[in-house]
Amino acid sequence: MPGNECDVTVVVGALIVFVLPLTLLFPEFCLWDVVPKIQVIRFHIISLDVTWPQFNAGIIGLLVCFYCLCLEIRKRKLDDMVENVLTVSQGTEVTLAVEKGRQAAAIKTCVELLDASTDHYEHLVLLSNELRQREVMKNQHPPVIELSTSEF
Repeated sequence: MPGNECDVTVVVGALIVFVLPLTLLFPEFCLWDVVPKIQVIRFHIISLDVTWPQFNAGIIGLLVCFYCLCLEIRKRKLDDMVENVLTVSQGTEVTLAVEKGRQAAAIKTCVELLDASTDHYEHLVLLSNELRQREVMKNQHPPVIELSTSEF
């Protein structure tokens, strides 16, 4: 029953616990008639005068106790699972916080590198402009002044 969420033992236990008190409404019905008989000879406590309704009520009380015990065991298992989930969740949150710190540091480093590369690019552009100006200056020679022959 993978798609069904009902557990057979819980359903049967619930039916027994909630249907057995209805048997007290029938005056001639007794659980002892349904249960196979075992002859007890030496236990004097069972030979006490117990009426059938008291016996039925005792069996019902015992079944209710077992059902409550079963529910308590399931509750503890669920509590353990919830505790495990919370532990994993807290571990995940811690890991995410550490990863956020690492990412923030990486982003800060990238921004610093980007700033440094921008500065270097600006310096390179300035140097390139300066070199162009120098080349232009080298290519532009001042006008040559020729000495006239009379000045010799």
